[in-house]
Amino acid sequence: MEPISKKDLTDALEEFNKKTIEPGFNRIESYIQSQIEPRFDRIESYIQSQIEPRFDRIESYILNRIEPHFDKIEKKLEEHDKRFDDLLTHFDQIYHRLDRLETEYHTITFSIQRIEEQLDGVDNRLNGIDGKLDKESNLKERLEKEVADLKQRSILLQNRIEELENRIKILS
Repeated sequence: MEPISKKDLTDALEEFNKKTIEPGFNRIESYIQSQIEPRFDRIESYIQSQIEPRFDRIESYILNRIEPHFDKIEKKLEEHDKRFDDLLTHFDQIYHRLDRLETEYHTITFSIQRIEEQLDGVDNRLNGIDGKLDKESNLKERLEKEVADLKQRSILLQNRIEELENRIKILS
């Protein structure tokens, strides 16, 4: 039996790549484009159409309704320090939560960009080794978990915003 030459090995690996790896990558890329990217688009659209307007309404509400009452609250604080200290603490919690929601919004946006960058780099990082197909499968599972996590975060954000709106309505 003849020894295997470098050319034979290279040819075999190239053929394996063309017949096995590239079709798998094409299927994965197609899945990402048809299933995952539209989900990200829907998440981004939801954030832009639902969450950002709520931030604007909350900001407008705070600017137009809450801030003018601070003068009255300060006068009453002199007479009722204990009672209104609790109220001011509550306002601080609202601002803190709003900051946290905005931070989470930016984190989600950054995560989406990072995931897209990771997906773009998948083709460049993988070569014709069969073991790397398993890594691709793991990446797909992680992305699905991240999408599910992002959906859950969006639901949590929605719930937090509704809770804050209810608390603000109660306070006004």
